Amino acid sequence: MFLTGVAVAQVNNGDVSCYHCHTKQVSEFEKSVHFNKNLSCTDCHGGDLKINGSVVSINVMSKGFGGSPSKLNQTTFCSKCHAQVSAKYEKSIHWKKILEGRAEAASCTDCHGVHNILSSKNRESPTHIDNSSMMCAGCHEDQTKMQALYYGIKTDRFDTYKKSYHYKSYLGGGSLLATCSDCHENHDTRSEDDPESAINPANLPATCGKTDCHPGANNVYVYGGKIHEEQSVNLFFIDVKSLVTYFYIIMILFELAFTFGLIFLGITSGLDIGRRKHHD
Repeated sequence: MFLTGVAVAQVNNGDVSCYHCHTKQVSEFEKSVHFNKNLSCTDCHGGDLKINGSVVSINVMSKGFGGSPSKLNQTTFCSKCHAQVSAKYEKSIHWKKILEGRAEAASCTDCHGVHNILSSKNRESPTHIDNSSMMCAGCHEDQTKMQALYYGIKTDRFDTYKKSYHYKSYLGGGSLLATCSDCHENHDTRSEDDPESAINPANLPATCGKTDCHPGANNVYVYGGKIHEEQSVNLFFIDVKSLVTYFYIIMILFELAFTFGLIFLGITSGLDIGRRKHHD
């Protein structure tokens, strides 16, 4: 159990509850923002801490115990206290992928942590402004998670972001001007082709034109710069960068085919000359 208040009394009475078996998890929870809100293990896992007995763990879990919430029902628990945030998240691309059965999609605990959830103002929190980009990169730089079979998202998004002015200002000793969530939203993250997405072309002026960012931004301003450095270069609706890449791939394949063709012709010609000499 948690070693404060009622928890101390329970431990002293022999009721070691969750702490007896889950020392690490409870210790992490004691440092979390939830512990300071007087929440307990039962708020997320179920059970009844008021039940006492010699075999405490079994007794505690004998009433309404639900175990670890799955990704599908995490929002059910989180929405008890975070209804508005959960409602936004359930419109996101992450939630849609979870509904499709994609276990790699981000849920509440993937971003905020499990037992050691901290305030976003805490510098140790993965959601703190200094850490949030790295937190997103944990998934978005993973080739397995981002491959076309799942999302088809390029895994260079964090690398290209680090080359942008938004990030370089931070390396120069300033503060991060814009992180992933400033453009993509944090809970309501949507695909670019979603009309409600913050990064949908129609919505980019409003996204960039936020009060603390670039007030008055318009289409000319938005499309005059780069969202991610080294992104695709378009000319007359043609992705020139991809076109050049494909050109070089074709040329390399042609050169290899041509070289192996010459080798094959050389070998066959040598064999043919040998046969002719033999017959002569």
